[in-house]
Amino acid sequence: MFPRPSGRCRAAAIRPPAMGQGWSPERPLKQRDSRQPTLLVVDDEARNRKLLEGYLRSEEYAVLSASDGPTALRIARETRPDVILLDVMMPGMTGHEVCRALKQDEHTRICQVMMVTALGAVTDKIEGLDTGADDYLPKPVRREEFLAKVRALLRARNLLGELEEAQAALAARNQELELKKTLAQTLVHDLKNPLTAILGNLDLLKMRADGDLQYLIERSRRGSSRMLRMILNLLDVERLDEGALIPARKRLDATQLARAAAEDAETVASRSRIRLVVDVVDPVWVKGDADLLRRVLDNLLANAITHSPKGGTVVLRVATRAEGAELVVEDSGPGIPEEFRERIFAKYAQVGRGDVAGTLNRGLGLTFCRLAVEAHGGTIWVEDGPGGGACFRTVLPEASAIKEAGLVGTGAEF
Repeated sequence: MFPRPSGRCRAAAIRPPAMGQGWSPERPLKQRDSRQPTLLVVDDEARNRKLLEGYLRSEEYAVLSASDGPTALRIARETRPDVILLDVMMPGMTGHEVCRALKQDEHTRICQVMMVTALGAVTDKIEGLDTGADDYLPKPVRREEFLAKVRALLRARNLLGELEEAQAALAARNQELELKKTLAQTLVHDLKNPLTAILGNLDLLKMRADGDLQYLIERSRRGSSRMLRMILNLLDVERLDEGALIPARKRLDATQLARAAAEDAETVASRSRIRLVVDVVDPVWVKGDADLLRRVLDNLLANAITHSPKGGTVVLRVATRAEGAELVVEDSGPGIPEEFRERIFAKYAQVGRGDVAGTLNRGLGLTFCRLAVEAHGGTIWVEDGPGGGACFRTVLPEASAIKEAGLVGTGAEF
């Protein structure tokens, strides 16, 4: 235990530190060399403070001091020292109260706190650590042990500082990305309306045109339809990924959706000299969002046509199986290696193949398909097709199974 100074000495005011030493209001921390660690010694007894300050200055640390809790909190908030050496038994505000306040303040919570006290019982150590202290050192202080603990706390403080800076940089980057995302979504959304108008006008022109002009209008319409599908995918992928788009479920015949999707895809397929085969059975009832499920089929068919060679075949099947309604789209393209079959459902996935020139760029279409199918309680995967191409299988719960499972959306009941 430190020797107890006389009452007169305890009551004496503490002289401000000399120029270049300690803390003063005119010389804030930000003006000191940032590479020099700063420590705050808090003790109501001047002699104890002087002893610890001497140890620290011998190691060329910047040293601040305070004789009571409120002053320590003010200095800590203004300077954010790396390590605070805190006495426990102080009049007015105890060291435990000071430590608790330091750890609750966002400006000082990463400052490392070492309790330096004559209270050496295990219960006293536990109480100190429970208030948020990072270490505990009993009096009398042994110089080498004391400085070793200070070095350990400084290492911890440096790591926490780096972590705090990384978190701040990450938060700023996330905010920047969120702003860019919002701007992109706004622009994409604003593109949808004029593009819809263009498609409508192309339909009107096609009704009045003939010959070569009608062919050009149809090509323009296909390109505009593809662009609209990309825009809708981009908008809905984000909403589905965030759980903000809830399917409006109604009782649907999946075979009717398949026939309608195949009819629209037939023109594109025939232009590419690709045979489109539709193989459906009796009505297959599901309960789902007609718009989302139709766009799933549109994306799968467009993907199959894109990756099939001229003269190839694309097959669309709808059937029932034990798990529910099955929708199958097969192409006659190069297929997808097994190691890439999960990756293609990621956003903007590109699958490189050593035996095929270039890459197979799948964009957002398959990402949308997976999110939309999973939002219906279904599943989608890809496997080898019978002819060596890719075979995409989608399984949706049948209408009765959905009703029993309680997956009821906002659509009409039956």
